[in-house]
Amino acid sequence: MKPESHAIIDSDVRFHDRHRFETKLDIDLFQGKKNVYRVEMYFFVPKALNINPYTYTKQAFYSSTQRFIRFKTPRMRLDMLTDPENTLSPLYRINKELPALLNSSADDAAVDRTINEMKLLGCTVKGYIRDFSKFLVAEIREAEKNSSECHVRMSSLEEYLGDFVNDTKKFISRARALRGEVSNPVISGRLRASYAFFDEFLSLTIVEYFSELLKVLRQSSFSAALVESDSQLAAVIIAQDNYRKTMGYQSGFGEANENETIVYRRGVLKKFISSVLHLQIETSEWEGVLQVFFGLAAGAAMLFTMLVMVLAQSRWAMNSVPFILIAVVSYIFKDRIKDWLKIWFAKNWTHWIADRQHIIKDTTHNGTIGVFKEAFSFVSDRHVSSEILNKRNADNFTVIDGEGKPEMVMKYEKEIVLYPARLTKNDSRTKDLNDIFRFNVLPFLVQADDPYTTNLHLNQKTMELENVRCARVYHVNVVTKYTTYDIDGAAQATFDRIRLVLDRDGIKRLEEVPVR
Repeated sequence: MKPESHAIIDSDVRFHDRHRFETKLDIDLFQGKKNVYRVEMYFFVPKALNINPYTYTKQAFYSSTQRFIRFKTPRMRLDMLTDPENTLSPLYRINKELPALLNSSADDAAVDRTINEMKLLGCTVKGYIRDFSKFLVAEIREAEKNSSECHVRMSSLEEYLGDFVNDTKKFISRARALRGEVSNPVISGRLRASYAFFDEFLSLTIVEYFSELLKVLRQSSFSAALVESDSQLAAVIIAQDNYRKTMGYQSGFGEANENETIVYRRGVLKKFISSVLHLQIETSEWEGVLQVFFGLAAGAAMLFTMLVMVLAQSRWAMNSVPFILIAVVSYIFKDRIKDWLKIWFAKNWTHWIADRQHIIKDTTHNGTIGVFKEAFSFVSDRHVSSEILNKRNADNFTVIDGEGKPEMVMKYEKEIVLYPARLTKNDSRTKDLNDIFRFNVLPFLVQADDPYTTNLHLNQKTMELENVRCARVYHVNVVTKYTTYDIDGAAQATFDRIRLVLDRDGIKRLEEVPVR
Protein backbone atom coordinates (compact mmCIF):
# COMPACT_ATOMS: atom_id res chain seq x y z
CA MET A 1 0.00 0.00 0.00
CA LYS A 2 1.29 3.44 -0.88
CA PRO A 3 2.29 5.35 2.25
CA GLU A 4 0.19 8.32 3.22
CA SER A 5 1.85 11.52 2.16
CA HIS A 6 1.36 15.22 2.19
CA ALA A 7 2.22 17.60 -0.59
CA ILE A 8 2.16 21.15 -1.72
CA ILE A 9 -1.02 20.52 -3.66
CA ASP A 10 -0.96 23.91 -5.33
CA SER A 11 1.55 26.71 -5.77
CA ASP A 12 0.27 30.01 -7.06
CA VAL A 13 2.55 32.88 -8.07
CA ARG A 14 0.83 36.20 -8.52
CA PHE A 15 1.45 39.89 -9.12
CA HIS A 16 0.65 41.77 -5.89
CA ASP A 17 1.43 45.37 -6.83
CA ARG A 18 3.91 47.43 -8.85
CA HIS A 19 6.85 46.42 -6.68
CA ARG A 20 5.82 43.10 -5.12
CA PHE A 21 4.98 39.57 -6.17
CA GLU A 22 3.91 36.69 -3.94
CA THR A 23 3.84 32.92 -3.90
CA LYS A 24 1.03 31.11 -2.15
CA LEU A 25 1.37 27.44 -1.27
CA ASP A 26 -1.50 25.19 -0.28
CA ILE A 27 -0.14 22.66 2.18
CA ASP A 28 -2.02 19.40 2.68
CA LEU A 29 -0.78 17.70 5.85
CA PHE A 30 -0.79 14.05 6.82
CA GLN A 31 -1.45 12.99 10.40
CA GLY A 32 2.03 11.93 11.42
CA LYS A 33 4.18 12.92 14.36
CA LYS A 34 5.58 15.80 12.35
CA ASN A 35 5.44 17.16 8.82
CA VAL A 36 8.43 18.75 7.11
CA TYR A 37 8.65 20.66 3.86
CA ARG A 38 11.40 22.74 2.29
CA VAL A 39 11.35 25.59 -0.21
CA GLU A 40 14.41 26.74 -2.15
CA MET A 41 14.15 29.89 -4.28
CA TYR A 42 16.93 30.84 -6.70
CA PHE A 43 16.89 34.43 -7.96
CA PHE A 44 18.89 34.94 -11.17
CA VAL A 45 19.51 38.71 -11.17
CA PRO A 46 21.17 40.57 -14.09
CA LYS A 47 24.59 41.89 -13.09
CA ALA A 48 23.61 45.21 -14.68
CA LEU A 49 21.47 45.89 -11.60
CA ASN A 50 24.61 45.74 -9.40
CA ILE A 51 23.15 43.36 -6.83
CA ASN A 52 25.92 41.57 -4.93
CA PRO A 53 26.89 40.72 -1.32
CA TYR A 54 28.28 44.21 -0.76
CA THR A 55 25.32 46.19 -2.13
CA TYR A 56 22.54 43.84 -1.01
CA THR A 57 22.95 42.35 2.45
CA LYS A 58 20.98 39.70 4.31
CA GLN A 59 19.23 42.46 6.22
CA ALA A 60 18.19 44.10 2.93
CA PHE A 61 16.78 40.81 1.67
CA TYR A 62 14.78 40.07 4.81
CA SER A 63 13.52 43.68 4.89
CA SER A 64 12.15 43.09 1.38
CA THR A 65 10.15 40.02 2.37
CA GLN A 66 6.91 39.32 4.16
CA ARG A 67 6.05 35.80 5.31
CA PHE A 68 2.64 34.59 6.42
CA ILE A 69 1.45 31.17 7.48
CA ARG A 70 -2.27 30.74 7.97
CA PHE A 71 -4.96 28.11 8.17
CA LYS A 72 -6.86 27.44 4.97
CA THR A 73 -10.40 28.75 5.02
CA PRO A 74 -12.92 25.96 5.82
CA ARG A 75 -15.22 25.18 2.88
CA MET A 76 -18.96 25.25 3.54
CA ARG A 77 -21.95 26.20 1.41
CA LEU A 78 -24.30 28.90 2.66
CA ASP A 79 -27.05 26.37 3.33
CA MET A 80 -24.59 24.31 5.41
CA LEU A 81 -23.72 27.38 7.46
CA THR A 82 -27.37 28.03 8.30
CA ASP A 83 -28.20 24.35 8.94
CA PRO A 84 -29.25 24.17 12.65
CA GLU A 85 -27.95 20.57 12.83
CA ASN A 86 -24.48 21.26 11.43
CA THR A 87 -22.20 21.24 14.47
CA LEU A 88 -19.23 22.40 12.36
CA SER A 89 -20.98 25.62 11.36
CA PRO A 90 -19.68 28.72 13.18
CA LEU A 91 -23.28 29.96 13.28
CA TYR A 92 -24.33 26.80 15.15
CA ARG A 93 -21.54 27.29 17.69
CA ILE A 94 -22.37 30.98 18.20
CA ASN A 95 -25.99 30.07 18.95
CA LYS A 96 -24.81 27.36 21.34
CA GLU A 97 -22.85 29.94 23.37
CA LEU A 98 -25.60 32.60 23.40
CA PRO A 99 -27.75 31.29 26.32
CA ALA A 100 -24.80 31.48 28.73
CA LEU A 101 -23.76 34.86 27.32
CA LEU A 102 -27.28 36.25 27.80
CA ASN A 103 -27.44 34.95 31.38
CA SER A 104 -24.16 36.64 32.26
CA SER A 105 -22.84 33.22 33.26
CA ALA A 106 -20.22 33.08 30.52
CA ASP A 107 -16.58 33.70 31.29
CA ASP A 108 -14.05 35.59 29.15
CA ALA A 109 -13.09 32.34 27.43
CA ALA A 110 -16.68 31.92 26.16
CA VAL A 111 -16.67 35.49 24.84
CA ASP A 112 -13.36 34.84 23.05
CA ARG A 113 -14.68 31.60 21.55
CA THR A 114 -17.78 33.36 20.25
CA ILE A 115 -15.75 36.20 18.73
CA ASN A 116 -13.48 33.69 17.02
CA GLU A 117 -16.53 31.87 15.63
CA MET A 118 -17.79 35.18 14.22
CA LYS A 119 -14.44 35.74 12.55
CA LEU A 120 -14.44 32.20 11.16
CA LEU A 121 -17.99 32.70 9.91
CA GLY A 122 -16.86 35.83 8.06
CA CYS A 123 -13.90 33.99 6.48
CA THR A 124 -16.03 31.01 5.44
CA VAL A 125 -18.79 33.16 3.91
CA LYS A 126 -16.27 35.24 2.00
CA GLY A 127 -14.56 32.10 0.70
CA TYR A 128 -17.81 30.63 -0.58
CA ILE A 129 -19.09 33.86 -2.18
CA ARG A 130 -15.69 34.47 -3.81
CA ASP A 131 -15.40 30.94 -5.19
CA PHE A 132 -18.98 30.71 -6.46
CA SER A 133 -18.69 34.15 -8.08
CA LYS A 134 -15.54 32.97 -9.90
CA PHE A 135 -17.42 29.86 -11.02
CA LEU A 136 -20.26 31.99 -12.44
CA VAL A 137 -17.83 34.32 -14.21
CA ALA A 138 -16.15 31.28 -15.79
CA GLU A 139 -19.58 29.98 -16.88
CA ILE A 140 -20.47 33.33 -18.49
CA ARG A 141 -17.20 33.41 -20.44
CA GLU A 142 -17.52 29.77 -21.46
CA ALA A 143 -21.05 30.42 -22.76
CA GLU A 144 -19.71 33.20 -24.95
CA LYS A 145 -17.06 30.90 -26.43
CA ASN A 146 -19.52 28.09 -27.28
CA SER A 147 -22.32 29.84 -29.08
CA SER A 148 -23.85 26.49 -30.13
CA GLU A 149 -24.52 25.65 -26.46
CA CYS A 150 -25.36 29.21 -25.50
CA HIS A 151 -29.10 28.68 -24.85
CA VAL A 152 -28.53 25.60 -22.68
CA ARG A 153 -25.78 27.33 -20.72
CA MET A 154 -27.84 30.50 -20.27
CA SER A 155 -30.70 28.50 -18.83
CA SER A 156 -28.35 26.85 -16.33
CA LEU A 157 -26.62 30.14 -15.65
CA GLU A 158 -29.88 31.90 -14.89
CA GLU A 159 -30.78 29.11 -12.47
CA TYR A 160 -27.34 29.28 -10.80
CA LEU A 161 -27.55 33.05 -10.44
CA GLY A 162 -31.06 32.90 -9.01
CA ASP A 163 -30.13 30.25 -6.46
CA PHE A 164 -26.95 32.13 -5.54
CA VAL A 165 -28.83 35.37 -4.89
CA ASN A 166 -31.57 33.59 -2.91
CA ASP A 167 -29.08 31.63 -0.79
CA THR A 168 -27.19 34.84 -0.07
CA LYS A 169 -30.37 36.62 0.99
CA LYS A 170 -31.32 33.75 3.31
CA PHE A 171 -27.89 33.80 4.88
CA ILE A 172 -28.02 37.57 5.36
CA SER A 173 -31.39 37.22 7.08
CA ARG A 174 -30.15 34.43 9.35
CA ALA A 175 -26.89 36.16 10.26
CA ARG A 176 -28.63 39.45 11.03
CA ALA A 177 -31.12 37.70 13.27
CA LEU A 178 -28.22 37.60 15.73
CA ARG A 179 -28.23 41.37 16.01
CA GLY A 180 -31.22 41.44 18.37
CA GLU A 181 -29.63 38.96 20.78
CA VAL A 182 -26.11 40.34 20.56
CA SER A 183 -27.39 43.89 21.18
CA ASN A 184 -28.60 42.90 24.66
CA PRO A 185 -26.81 45.12 27.25
CA VAL A 186 -25.70 42.07 29.25
CA ILE A 187 -23.59 40.94 26.30
CA SER A 188 -19.91 41.88 26.44
CA GLY A 189 -19.07 45.15 24.70
CA ARG A 190 -16.28 43.38 22.82
CA LEU A 191 -18.76 40.87 21.46
CA ARG A 192 -21.20 43.58 20.34
CA ALA A 193 -18.40 45.46 18.60
CA SER A 194 -17.18 42.25 16.99
CA TYR A 195 -20.63 41.53 15.60
CA ALA A 196 -20.78 45.04 14.10
CA PHE A 197 -17.42 44.41 12.40
CA PHE A 198 -18.64 41.07 11.07
CA ASP A 199 -21.91 42.63 9.85
CA GLU A 200 -20.12 45.43 8.00
CA PHE A 201 -17.56 42.97 6.57
CA LEU A 202 -20.36 40.70 5.31
CA SER A 203 -22.07 43.61 3.55
CA LEU A 204 -18.86 44.79 1.88
CA THR A 205 -17.95 41.25 0.79
CA ILE A 206 -21.32 40.74 -0.89
CA VAL A 207 -21.12 44.11 -2.65
CA GLU A 208 -17.54 43.48 -3.84
CA TYR A 209 -18.19 40.10 -5.47
CA PHE A 210 -21.71 40.81 -6.68
CA SER A 211 -20.43 44.00 -8.35
CA GLU A 212 -17.67 42.09 -10.16
CA LEU A 213 -20.19 39.46 -11.23
CA LEU A 214 -22.63 42.12 -12.46
CA LYS A 215 -19.85 43.84 -14.41
CA VAL A 216 -18.94 40.63 -16.28
CA LEU A 217 -22.61 39.86 -16.90
CA ARG A 218 -23.26 43.31 -18.40
CA GLN A 219 -20.16 43.09 -20.59
CA SER A 220 -21.22 39.71 -22.01
CA SER A 221 -22.84 39.39 -25.42
CA PHE A 222 -26.05 37.95 -24.00
CA SER A 223 -26.64 40.37 -21.12
CA ALA A 224 -30.02 41.32 -22.61
CA ALA A 225 -31.21 37.74 -22.14
CA LEU A 226 -30.39 37.82 -18.42
CA VAL A 227 -32.16 41.01 -17.42
CA GLU A 228 -33.81 39.37 -14.43
CA SER A 229 -30.48 38.15 -13.07
CA ASP A 230 -29.06 41.63 -13.63
CA SER A 231 -31.92 43.13 -11.62
CA GLN A 232 -31.49 40.61 -8.80
CA LEU A 233 -27.77 41.31 -8.43
CA ALA A 234 -28.24 45.07 -8.62
CA ALA A 235 -31.02 44.97 -6.01
CA VAL A 236 -28.80 43.15 -3.52
CA ILE A 237 -25.92 45.61 -4.09
CA ILE A 238 -28.19 48.63 -3.59
CA ALA A 239 -29.78 47.07 -0.50
CA GLN A 240 -26.37 46.49 1.06
CA ASP A 241 -25.14 50.01 0.32
CA ASN A 242 -28.30 51.46 1.87
CA TYR A 243 -28.04 49.10 4.85
CA ARG A 244 -24.54 50.32 5.73
CA LYS A 245 -25.74 53.92 5.55
CA THR A 246 -28.69 53.10 7.82
CA MET A 247 -26.41 51.42 10.34
CA GLY A 248 -24.01 54.35 10.32
CA TYR A 249 -21.09 52.23 9.12
CA GLN A 250 -18.12 54.16 7.76
CA SER A 251 -17.74 52.13 4.56
CA GLY A 252 -19.98 54.14 2.26
CA PHE A 253 -19.14 55.63 -1.12
CA GLY A 254 -19.06 59.40 -1.42
CA GLU A 255 -17.08 62.28 -2.84
CA ALA A 256 -15.28 63.22 0.36
CA ASN A 257 -11.58 62.30 0.67
CA GLU A 258 -11.60 60.55 -2.72
CA ASN A 259 -13.41 57.60 -1.10
CA GLU A 260 -10.32 56.74 0.92
CA THR A 261 -12.48 55.81 3.90
CA ILE A 262 -14.03 52.76 2.27
CA VAL A 263 -10.64 51.38 1.20
CA TYR A 264 -9.16 51.98 4.65
CA ARG A 265 -12.22 50.55 6.37
CA ARG A 266 -12.24 47.43 4.18
CA GLY A 267 -8.62 46.81 5.15
CA VAL A 268 -9.37 47.14 8.87
CA LEU A 269 -12.32 44.75 8.68
CA LYS A 270 -10.42 42.21 6.58
CA LYS A 271 -7.52 42.10 9.03
CA PHE A 272 -9.89 41.71 11.98
CA ILE A 273 -11.92 38.89 10.42
CA SER A 274 -8.97 36.99 8.91
CA SER A 275 -6.92 37.14 12.13
CA VAL A 276 -8.62 33.92 13.29
CA LEU A 277 -6.80 32.03 10.52
CA HIS A 278 -3.39 33.64 10.84
CA LEU A 279 -0.60 31.93 12.70
CA GLN A 280 1.94 33.98 14.58
CA ILE A 281 5.61 33.76 13.59
CA GLU A 282 7.82 34.70 16.54
CA THR A 283 11.51 35.24 15.88
CA SER A 284 13.71 33.46 18.36
CA GLU A 285 16.19 35.61 20.28
CA TRP A 286 18.85 33.16 19.06
CA GLU A 287 19.02 33.82 15.31
CA GLY A 288 21.16 30.86 14.40
CA VAL A 289 24.64 29.47 14.80
CA LEU A 290 25.73 31.71 11.93
CA GLN A 291 26.13 34.54 14.45
CA VAL A 292 28.85 32.48 16.16
CA PHE A 293 30.72 32.23 12.88
CA PHE A 294 30.40 35.98 12.39
CA GLY A 295 31.97 36.36 15.80
CA LEU A 296 34.80 34.03 14.72
CA ALA A 297 35.31 36.19 11.64
CA ALA A 298 35.73 39.27 13.83
CA GLY A 299 38.07 37.31 16.11
CA ALA A 300 40.21 36.10 13.20
CA ALA A 301 40.50 39.65 11.87
CA MET A 302 41.52 40.91 15.32
CA LEU A 303 44.09 38.08 15.67
CA PHE A 304 45.65 39.13 12.37
CA THR A 305 45.91 42.73 13.58
CA MET A 306 47.46 41.77 16.91
CA LEU A 307 50.07 39.53 15.27
CA VAL A 308 51.05 42.29 12.85
CA MET A 309 51.29 44.79 15.73
CA VAL A 310 53.45 42.46 17.82
CA LEU A 311 55.82 41.83 14.91
CA ALA A 312 55.98 45.54 14.09
CA GLN A 313 56.67 46.47 17.72
CA SER A 314 59.60 44.03 17.82
CA ARG A 315 61.30 45.97 15.03
CA TRP A 316 60.18 49.59 15.36
CA ALA A 317 59.38 51.93 18.20
CA MET A 318 55.70 52.68 18.80
CA ASN A 319 56.18 56.37 18.01
CA SER A 320 58.04 55.72 14.74
CA VAL A 321 56.62 56.39 11.29
CA PRO A 322 56.94 52.75 10.07
CA PHE A 323 55.02 51.47 13.11
CA ILE A 324 52.21 53.99 12.61
CA LEU A 325 51.94 53.12 8.89
CA ILE A 326 51.82 49.38 9.65
CA ALA A 327 49.16 49.98 12.34
CA VAL A 328 46.97 51.89 9.85
CA VAL A 329 47.40 49.25 7.12
CA SER A 330 46.66 46.38 9.53
CA TYR A 331 43.49 48.16 10.68
CA ILE A 332 42.36 48.47 7.06
CA PHE A 333 43.05 44.78 6.44
CA LYS A 334 41.27 43.85 9.69
CA ASP A 335 37.96 45.26 8.45
CA ARG A 336 38.39 43.69 5.01
CA ILE A 337 39.23 40.28 6.49
CA LYS A 338 36.20 40.43 8.80
CA ASP A 339 33.83 41.35 5.94
CA TRP A 340 35.33 38.72 3.61
CA LEU A 341 35.03 35.95 6.22
CA LYS A 342 31.42 36.95 7.04
CA ILE A 343 30.50 36.69 3.37
CA TRP A 344 32.37 33.38 3.04
CA PHE A 345 30.60 31.87 6.07
CA ALA A 346 27.23 33.12 4.81
CA LYS A 347 27.77 31.60 1.36
CA ASN A 348 29.27 28.29 2.39
CA TRP A 349 27.48 27.39 5.64
CA THR A 350 23.91 28.37 4.81
CA HIS A 351 23.04 24.80 3.82
CA TRP A 352 23.70 23.55 7.38
CA ILE A 353 22.75 26.51 9.55
CA ALA A 354 19.92 29.01 9.41
CA ASP A 355 20.08 32.78 9.62
CA ARG A 356 16.92 32.85 11.67
CA GLN A 357 14.68 30.50 13.55
CA HIS A 358 11.02 31.23 14.25
CA ILE A 359 8.35 29.64 16.38
CA ILE A 360 4.92 29.17 14.77
CA LYS A 361 2.03 29.75 17.18
CA ASP A 362 -1.70 29.35 16.97
CA THR A 363 -2.76 32.70 18.46
CA THR A 364 -6.35 31.54 19.00
CA HIS A 365 -5.29 28.76 21.37
CA ASN A 366 -1.84 30.11 22.30
CA GLY A 367 -0.01 26.92 21.39
CA THR A 368 3.24 26.23 19.54
CA ILE A 369 2.53 24.15 16.43
CA GLY A 370 5.81 24.27 14.52
CA VAL A 371 9.24 25.71 13.79
CA PHE A 372 10.32 27.78 10.81
CA LYS A 373 13.97 28.22 9.72
CA GLU A 374 15.24 30.37 6.87
CA ALA A 375 18.57 31.31 5.28
CA PHE A 376 19.76 33.60 2.49
CA SER A 377 23.04 33.78 0.59
CA PHE A 378 24.65 34.57 -2.74
CA VAL A 379 25.91 31.46 -4.50
CA SER A 380 28.19 30.90 -7.47
CA ASP A 381 27.03 28.98 -10.54
CA ARG A 382 29.15 25.98 -9.57
CA HIS A 383 27.22 25.67 -6.31
CA VAL A 384 23.83 25.68 -8.05
CA SER A 385 22.63 22.17 -8.84
CA SER A 386 22.32 21.10 -12.46
CA GLU A 387 18.56 20.53 -12.08
CA ILE A 388 18.09 24.19 -11.13
CA LEU A 389 20.41 25.48 -13.88
CA ASN A 390 18.66 23.32 -16.46
CA LYS A 391 15.31 24.82 -15.55
CA ARG A 392 16.77 28.32 -15.62
CA ASN A 393 18.28 27.78 -19.09
CA ALA A 394 15.49 25.68 -20.56
CA ASP A 395 14.24 28.44 -22.89
CA ASN A 396 17.66 29.67 -24.02
CA PHE A 397 17.98 29.78 -27.82
CA THR A 398 21.63 28.76 -27.86
CA VAL A 399 24.16 27.28 -25.44
CA ILE A 400 25.98 30.63 -25.22
CA ASP A 401 22.93 32.74 -24.29
CA GLY A 402 24.19 32.93 -20.71
CA GLU A 403 27.31 34.78 -21.81
CA GLY A 404 25.17 37.61 -23.12
CA LYS A 405 23.21 37.98 -19.89
CA PRO A 406 25.55 37.47 -16.92
CA GLU A 407 23.71 37.04 -13.65
CA MET A 408 24.21 36.94 -9.90
CA VAL A 409 22.45 34.07 -8.13
CA MET A 410 20.71 34.57 -4.78
CA LYS A 411 19.40 31.62 -2.84
CA TYR A 412 16.64 31.76 -0.23
CA GLU A 413 15.67 28.57 1.55
CA LYS A 414 13.30 27.75 4.33
CA GLU A 415 12.36 24.63 6.20
CA ILE A 416 9.12 24.33 8.09
CA VAL A 417 8.38 21.62 10.65
CA LEU A 418 4.75 21.25 11.74
CA TYR A 419 3.06 19.04 14.33
CA PRO A 420 -0.37 18.07 12.91
CA ALA A 421 -1.72 16.68 16.19
CA ARG A 422 -1.36 20.12 17.73
CA LEU A 423 -3.14 21.70 14.76
CA THR A 424 -6.28 19.57 15.05
CA LYS A 425 -6.34 19.23 18.84
CA ASN A 426 -8.43 22.37 19.31
CA ASP A 427 -10.43 22.55 16.07
CA SER A 428 -10.76 19.95 13.32
CA ARG A 429 -11.98 22.60 10.86
CA THR A 430 -8.60 24.34 10.69
CA LYS A 431 -5.85 21.89 9.82
CA ASP A 432 -4.35 22.50 6.38
CA LEU A 433 -2.30 25.60 5.72
CA ASN A 434 -1.45 28.39 3.31
CA ASP A 435 2.17 29.54 3.22
CA ILE A 436 2.53 33.01 1.67
CA PHE A 437 5.83 34.63 0.70
CA ARG A 438 5.79 38.23 -0.56
CA PHE A 439 8.87 39.87 -2.09
CA ASN A 440 9.64 43.53 -2.87
CA VAL A 441 11.89 44.15 -5.91
CA LEU A 442 12.34 47.89 -5.24
CA PRO A 443 15.97 47.53 -4.00
CA PHE A 444 16.82 45.85 -7.32
CA LEU A 445 15.87 49.02 -9.19
CA VAL A 446 18.11 51.57 -7.48
CA GLN A 447 20.67 51.47 -10.29
CA ALA A 448 18.33 50.60 -13.16
CA ASP A 449 18.45 52.81 -16.26
CA ASP A 450 15.58 54.98 -17.50
CA PRO A 451 12.55 52.86 -18.42
CA TYR A 452 12.57 54.13 -22.02
CA THR A 453 15.18 54.98 -24.62
CA THR A 454 15.00 55.96 -28.31
CA ASN A 455 16.45 54.15 -31.29
CA LEU A 456 16.85 55.44 -34.84
CA HIS A 457 14.75 53.50 -37.31
CA LEU A 458 14.44 53.84 -41.09
CA ASN A 459 10.78 53.70 -42.05
CA GLN A 460 10.69 51.60 -45.23
CA LYS A 461 7.42 53.18 -46.37
CA THR A 462 8.38 56.84 -45.98
CA MET A 463 12.17 56.31 -46.14
CA GLU A 464 12.43 58.74 -43.24
CA LEU A 465 14.58 58.23 -40.17
CA GLU A 466 12.45 58.12 -37.05
CA ASN A 467 13.20 58.12 -33.33
CA VAL A 468 11.35 55.06 -32.02
CA ARG A 469 10.56 54.85 -28.31
CA CYS A 470 11.76 51.51 -26.87
CA ALA A 471 11.24 50.06 -23.40
CA ARG A 472 14.32 49.08 -21.42
CA VAL A 473 13.64 46.08 -19.21
CA TYR A 474 15.49 43.60 -17.02
CA HIS A 475 14.61 39.93 -16.59
CA VAL A 476 14.85 38.40 -13.12
CA ASN A 477 14.23 34.66 -13.26
CA VAL A 478 13.11 32.82 -10.13
CA VAL A 479 13.31 29.03 -10.00
CA THR A 480 11.68 27.41 -6.97
CA LYS A 481 12.09 23.88 -5.70
CA TYR A 482 9.51 22.46 -3.30
CA THR A 483 10.42 19.34 -1.35
CA THR A 484 7.87 17.39 0.66
CA TYR A 485 8.25 14.14 2.58
CA ASP A 486 5.88 11.22 3.02
CA ILE A 487 5.26 9.45 6.31
CA ASP A 488 8.33 7.25 5.74
CA GLY A 489 10.57 10.25 5.05
CA ALA A 490 10.85 9.73 1.29
CA ALA A 491 11.28 13.04 -0.54
CA GLN A 492 9.30 14.29 -3.50
CA ALA A 493 10.37 17.44 -5.39
CA THR A 494 8.40 19.77 -7.66
CA PHE A 495 9.54 22.94 -9.44
CA ASP A 496 8.21 26.13 -10.89
CA ARG A 497 9.79 29.11 -12.60
CA ILE A 498 8.69 32.69 -13.14
CA ARG A 499 10.21 35.57 -15.05
CA LEU A 500 9.86 39.05 -13.58
CA VAL A 501 10.06 41.68 -16.31
CA LEU A 502 11.22 44.85 -14.54
CA ASP A 503 11.93 48.43 -15.44
CA ARG A 504 12.99 51.25 -13.15
CA ASP A 505 9.37 51.87 -12.16
CA GLY A 506 8.74 48.33 -10.96
CA ILE A 507 7.28 45.07 -12.25
CA LYS A 508 5.90 45.41 -15.79
CA ARG A 509 4.63 41.86 -15.90
CA LEU A 510 5.07 38.42 -14.41
CA GLU A 511 5.46 35.45 -16.73
CA GLU A 512 5.15 31.82 -15.70
CA VAL A 513 7.66 29.70 -17.59
CA PRO A 514 6.85 25.98 -18.01
CA VAL A 515 9.39 23.64 -16.43
CA ARG A 516 10.05 20.06 -17.44
